[in-house]
Amino acid sequence: MKSLTDRWEISLVVTGLMAWMLVMMWAARTDKSCALPFEEPRRLVLSREVDREHLAADLASADRIAQRYQRLSENPAEQSPRLLECHTTLVRQIATRHGVPAGDGRTGRSDVE
Repeated sequence: MKSLTDRWEISLVVTGLMAWMLVMMWAARTDKSCALPFEEPRRLVLSREVDREHLAADLASADRIAQRYQRLSENPAEQSPRLLECHTTLVRQIATRHGVPAGDGRTGRSDVE
């Protein structure tokens, strides 16, 4: 038979693991907004490869964020406009943040690069 101290120790370990699991679930939660993570504004010089790669990474993030935002709507009729609206907003934010042309806001990677 286990002593009271052993049971208390097991209870503490289980409680600690459950708390850790809840913290990890909270950290991995899906953001429900159409917003880019904060980044200091800086002008990109698109003749430099590193800046083109940075812009491509930002646009890939915009694609992922817009698709995640689209999936939050359960109404199929709202999903396409929601995706377009979010993507347009994000591309404009990227263009403003980095001083690159964004066209009419519906630009894809090839138009901005």
